[in-house]
Amino acid sequence: MPPSPIDVASAFVAAINKEDLGQMRDAMTEDHTFTDALGRSFSGAAKMIEGWRLFFDAYPGYWIRVGAALVDGCRVALFGEAGGKWKVDERVLPQTWSVTAAWLAEVEGNKVKKWSVFCDTGWANPPRPAGPPAEEK
Repeated sequence: MPPSPIDVASAFVAAINKEDLGQMRDAMTEDHTFTDALGRSFSGAAKMIEGWRLFFDAYPGYWIRVGAALVDGCRVALFGEAGGKWKVDERVLPQTWSVTAAWLAEVEGNKVKKWSVFCDTGWANPPRPAGPPAEEK
């Protein structure tokens, strides 16, 4: 029996959590489209694998935790949180970030055709280093 849409979406999340670009690529259709939290869309599996590689480099230890899921035919809505660390000037910062998030996967032929993320994007900017205290006047 072929995997259900929830199985396909869950396997994609598992591949993301392992930062396994090979498994992620295998789970994508050739015309895979990713839509980020700002509404920008990027298409093509090869382009997206390069995008994910850069993302994993910039946000080491990225993870997704799914707390609930809803399925409507070939569409799977996932609700949970995501998090990781920041990399600045080739150094991984000790701080971590997390954000409540939702994802929408559209499955076609047992692969993820579309992957959209919905979350606040304030986490994307790393914390600024503490500078010297301001002089009092």
